[in-house]
Amino acid sequence: MWDQTTKLLMKKAKKQTKWTEGVFVNPVFWMVNGTPYYMAGFTRNNQSVATAYFTIGEENVDEVLIAQPNLSYFADLSGNLSRMATDRANIPISYYTKPLDIPIMNASPQVQQGRDAFAHFWEIQQTFNQMLQDYTAYYNDDVLIRKHITDTDLSKMKEFAVLADIYQYQTLKILTSQGEDIQAFAAFLENTKEWSSLSREEKKFIKGIAVGKENMQKNMEALDVLEANDFDQMVKLNYDHLINKNKAIIEGQRQYIRYPKRIS
Repeated sequence: MWDQTTKLLMKKAKKQTKWTEGVFVNPVFWMVNGTPYYMAGFTRNNQSVATAYFTIGEENVDEVLIAQPNLSYFADLSGNLSRMATDRANIPISYYTKPLDIPIMNASPQVQQGRDAFAHFWEIQQTFNQMLQDYTAYYNDDVLIRKHITDTDLSKMKEFAVLADIYQYQTLKILTSQGEDIQAFAAFLENTKEWSSLSREEKKFIKGIAVGKENMQKNMEALDVLEANDFDQMVKLNYDHLINKNKAIIEGQRQYIRYPKRIS
C-alpha cells in the first residue's frame, strides 16, 4: 500500500502527465534546505520522456535544480542495476556448472582452452552475481527503509555501477577473444553421452553464449570501459570516467523537467 506522502506526490505528478503517458514516483528523497524532494518520472512506451521534482509543500526552482542531478543520477544508476539483478537472477547456476561437470578427456587443445575460457567466464559471473546481490540487499534493506539518500549513497551507487560495467566488459572480452574455443568446447560436449543430461535451455546456453562476435564487440565499445593492469586502478579510473560521462547526460535532462504552474 502507498503511504500518504506517495499518494500526495502521485496526485501532483498526475497533474503534469500528458495523454498516453505513465507516471511513477521514486520512494527516495534528497534534502534541500531542510526540504525533502522526490523525483517523478513520465514514460511513454516504457521510455522516459520527462521528470519532475516535488515536495510535500511548495516547490522552488532553485531547490529543484539542486535536487535534480542527485535524484536523477541515483534513479538512472539504481534502475540499471535493478534490471541487471533481475535478469541475472533468471539464469540458473546449472547453465554454467553442468557443462563444466562433463569430462573432456582426450579432447583437442582447442577444446581444453574452450573449457578453461568457459570456467573463467563462470568465475566472473559468480563475482558479478555476488556484487548484484550486495547491491540488492543495500537497496532493499537500507535505502528503501530510510529513504533519505545522501552523497554517500551516490558514491556507493557509482561504485556498484562501475563494477557492473567492468564485469560486463570482462565477460564480453572472454567471449569475443576466445569465442571460437568456447564454441569448440560446446561442439565437443554435444558428442558426449552426458549431453543428454542437459536440459534444452542449458544446451542452448552453452551453444549460443559465444555466438555473435560482432554484436558483442559493439556492446563492449558501448560500455566505454577504460582498461588498466591492476583491478583496483581500473575501478578508480572508471569511477572518475563515469562521473565525467554522466555530467552531460544529467545536464541534458534538465530541458525535460516539468514544473507546476505555481512554482516559484
